[in-house]
Amino acid sequence: MKNLVLILSTLLLFYILGCENVKVISPDINNQEYIIVRAELKANLPFEGVTFTKSLPLDVNFDIKKAELKNVDAYLRVNGIQIITLHYLQDGLYVPVSTLLIQPGATYELFAKYNNSSIYSITKIPQPPRIISASIMDNWSIEVTVRPNEDEVYGAGWEIYNAGTENLLDESKDFQTIVQPDPNDPGSNLLVFTKVLPDKYISGNYNNLIYAQVYSFDSPYLNYFKTKNNNQPSENIFAQGGDLVSWNVQGDHVLGLFIGLAAVKYIKVN
Repeated sequence: MKNLVLILSTLLLFYILGCENVKVISPDINNQEYIIVRAELKANLPFEGVTFTKSLPLDVNFDIKKAELKNVDAYLRVNGIQIITLHYLQDGLYVPVSTLLIQPGATYELFAKYNNSSIYSITKIPQPPRIISASIMDNWSIEVTVRPNEDEVYGAGWEIYNAGTENLLDESKDFQTIVQPDPNDPGSNLLVFTKVLPDKYISGNYNNLIYAQVYSFDSPYLNYFKTKNNNQPSENIFAQGGDLVSWNVQGDHVLGLFIGLAAVKYIKVN
């Protein structure tokens, strides 16, 4: 995530997509300052917090101490009822006082205010993906069959994993595609494909070490993925490329992702 603020310092001229409720950003050389919000809410894991930073001018080297926002008033609302106040920790990160376990199926809203800017986002936490099978294709990508849920989208990555030593040797850094259920047949199985395995893993030495990891995301992630440069590997889901990017955080001169996800790791490939 450390590259996000530097990249996003070039962005401006956003507008709201009315029916999608996401933001589209177009780059320019203008030094317009943006508030940047980012958070991953991972099902069945403790909440890691929300980061609030600001974009820096193009001629300023990135420094988290210059980019972080320390005086944000922020809280979460869970399922429209429970209020959880967030407190500044460090480097723009705001966390609850107590451990908050993210619950699949729950809805989380973010409310925040910084100076005169109001910030809002909402996400529903998906269920962990239901895997039917995973197999190597002729082109050395992995095909995973998933039983989908409504309002969720899916992506998959390859892993090189030694089950005997429980050592993750390598993994893909981005998705080949993100897929959604067929609206005409939402209960039918989905095929999700990983990126092609690197040549160095296409040998008998690694046959027993090839696994898959599958993610389910709240549906707004699909718009983000479609508008980022998915041909360029990224280090995390917030890395941005291309010229138009959809975000699901609302506010004046505010952008970012506040997104629910769930994952199943180390799926043995046949």
